[in-house]
Amino acid sequence: MENSGALLSKETFCNALRMIGEQEAINEEVAKALSKVSDGCCTFGCDNKWLEALLMVLKEAVHDQYDYIGWWLYDAAEDYKVWTNDKSGVEWCLKEPEALYDFIIMECQD
Repeated sequence: MENSGALLSKETFCNALRMIGEQEAINEEVAKALSKVSDGCCTFGCDNKWLEALLMVLKEAVHDQYDYIGWWLYDAAEDYKVWTNDKSGVEWCLKEPEALYDFIIMECQD
């Protein structure tokens, strides 16, 4: 079930999420460096319109109506586990972007 109605391939989706993670790490390094020469009020990478646009497109392209992408990037627990809401309560480990893509495509489409 590679694309199941999604407008974006699994490979592109995963590459985009990995690149976002890489950029977040770079932004953190820059913010740390800036904090050494400022009074600590400086934030770097906030209100990034490019990132907002990319996340908006990714979300729409895979029909992520519950914003699992945002959860995955910023709020997920260390184990990245979620369970389906149906009676079976299937556990998913979403640590890798491929698993996130499969979960959204297979479990979160109405």
